[in-house]
Amino acid sequence: MKEMQFSAVVMMVMMCSALIVLMPGEVKRDKVINRSRWLMVGALGLIGAQFLVQYVTQLRTMGITQAVLVNLAFFVPASSLMNLTILNLQRQGRLSRFERWVWAGVTLVVFACLAIAVATDGHPIAQLSERVLLTEICMSVLYAVIQIYYCVLQFRELQRMQAVIENYYDRERQGLTQWMKHAIGVNGLLAVFVPLLIFGPNIIIVIFSLCFFWGIFMMWFCFVRYFTSNAMWRVREAEESEREEAGDRSRQTGDERREAGDGGLSPVMMQNVSQAVERWLASGGHLKAGTTSPMAAEAMKIPRYQLTAWVKASGHQSFTKWIIAQRIEEAKRVLTEHSDWTNEAVADHCGFNRTHFQKIFKQATGMAPSEYVGGK
Repeated sequence: MKEMQFSAVVMMVMMCSALIVLMPGEVKRDKVINRSRWLMVGALGLIGAQFLVQYVTQLRTMGITQAVLVNLAFFVPASSLMNLTILNLQRQGRLSRFERWVWAGVTLVVFACLAIAVATDGHPIAQLSERVLLTEICMSVLYAVIQIYYCVLQFRELQRMQAVIENYYDRERQGLTQWMKHAIGVNGLLAVFVPLLIFGPNIIIVIFSLCFFWGIFMMWFCFVRYFTSNAMWRVREAEESEREEAGDRSRQTGDERREAGDGGLSPVMMQNVSQAVERWLASGGHLKAGTTSPMAAEAMKIPRYQLTAWVKASGHQSFTKWIIAQRIEEAKRVLTEHSDWTNEAVADHCGFNRTHFQKIFKQATGMAPSEYVGGK
């Protein structure tokens, strides 16, 4: 147990040091990223402090209840700061006052309740009563509630981000938000298991701690990769374009809004957009890899919000799925007419990523490209 606690302290110090010292200059200059970086430093620092206190005092040797006091005192603010790290990135720094400070209020409640329970217990620290245990159980429930609250917010934001990305890029970009899925999953598991396992015997705590360390390390690693790769900038590019589209939509005239209805297009607009789309498809614009929805709308000479509305009205969930469907149809045609073409040649011609062409084609048709040719 002592070795594990000491290792945890060293691990947290190393991860905090990397976030403070080794981050690129452009990361440190970005207001949103910099705030998230320091929120994570605070969270990791509190986790490290918790294990340091446990290592120095060895409260587990006195009893489970004594150790739980420290666990809750540090885990509540640490987990909340970790949640704010994710939410701050998802919202691009646009957090409500309640979302920013609810963690501080919950932390104060936990501290106050634990302190009052211990102060009025009438027993020495080595012999705490059931009153303190009951208080710890109640605070563990509160910990789970605040964790679930943040997880729900993060999950909703993740869904919003994925919808924005799918309405912008011409192929699936799930990797851009993969680390957030991992982070939300880790926080969800902490919400479920921490309130239960911190009351368990040492062997269970050791096993859980190893899983906990792995989860925290992966969250930190993916967080750093997100900062230092182009993933964050690609997400931001899509979100900025989405805000511009919303601004264009808001500038519609009153007559246009009445004709179009809620988020849709009037019959005249639908016809005009359909004609623009058909001309663009006939010119092969959809076969150019790296085409974004703003690029497509500009080539069609229509506002992006009209293209987005037309895609949804046509029964497609997003720009990504629509353009992939068009490319799949072109791939079918090419495979039928040019059976001698390699998969790489077909992928290049149709604007597909070579690595994912076979996977995407099989998902759409139920057959690999070679099977499709043979079947024909």
